[in-house]
Amino acid sequence: MDNKINYKTLLDFSNGKYSYNEYLKVRHWFIKVKDDGKVEEQLLDQWKGFANHADTKSLHPIFEKIQYHILLEEKRKEKKKNIWFYYRQIAAILIPALVLSASLYFYAKPSQTTTQAWFEINVPEGARIEFVLPDSTSGWLNSGAKLKYPSEFTQHRKVELVGEAFFNVRHKEHSDFTVGVKDMDIKVLGTKFNVAAYTNELVTEVVLKEGKVEINNTEKAFKKVIRPGEKIIYNRETNSLNTTNVDAKLYSAWKDGYLVIDNEPLEQAVRKLERWYGAEIIIQDKELKNLRLKATFQEEPLEEVLRFIAMTTPIIYQIGNREQESNGILKKKQIIIKLKR
Repeated sequence: MDNKINYKTLLDFSNGKYSYNEYLKVRHWFIKVKDDGKVEEQLLDQWKGFANHADTKSLHPIFEKIQYHILLEEKRKEKKKNIWFYYRQIAAILIPALVLSASLYFYAKPSQTTTQAWFEINVPEGARIEFVLPDSTSGWLNSGAKLKYPSEFTQHRKVELVGEAFFNVRHKEHSDFTVGVKDMDIKVLGTKFNVAAYTNELVTEVVLKEGKVEINNTEKAFKKVIRPGEKIIYNRETNSLNTTNVDAKLYSAWKDGYLVIDNEPLEQAVRKLERWYGAEIIIQDKELKNLRLKATFQEEPLEEVLRFIAMTTPIIYQIGNREQESNGILKKKQIIIKLKR
């Protein structure tokens, strides 16, 4: 690993303070990480070296921002080419504290008149990533999310989302902005809102922080306008739509490193924990699935979160050893939750 890469270089890079030569140096470091067979051992040594100069808790956001700035630079350089980033596979081999990579690739989406170039950002479980779109709309993607967007926007700007994201939409005169998810199109002019639309969840949620949003069901079953401080929940199993008043800040706190579980059934909270930590959690006793849980965690290790839940609910848990697959990649950490008897 390149010994010239130090903590200050990475910290400056994560804050967007770098020259083109410094960008090349950091990018080369990631390439070497990917190709080095002893990457995990060397990364651990490097990490310990960082710890001598800074609080180790800062590594999570720093590495996340490094990944993001490399994504931006590569996107600018390779706008008309296929983009396959070298660090796409890093998430599979890094120690849990460093599982922070995202992938971005380019593909052509044909239409009747022309070939439209689209980009796609994929965020692995256990990571969060900040993004900026071609129209200067910005936001964050949560663990396991996927965002597709065109290389250039027309008057009707539209992106496609799977998973959870927070959008700060750039207002443009006579130009609307639409987020397409599985069940609905979310149309705005300029606003801040949170969307949660994971494929393994029965509901899609939209929470509005600022502005005005119009929700249109893709099957034309409903059309709804929501205002700041409102949350709509669409249940695709019952085909029902509910609107409630909420504290909108709670629903976008994840982008600032807060994991909020707001009076949710344990079964639902567990799926959130799985995405947040990139783990597999099994609830062994069915009667625990509807147990309600309310808590907020900030950058806590999974073991601390489980310990807290066990202290406040009638559960016990068991953490299994991570096993290696035949290709050398570590499997997800597996946790079994049982009823305390």
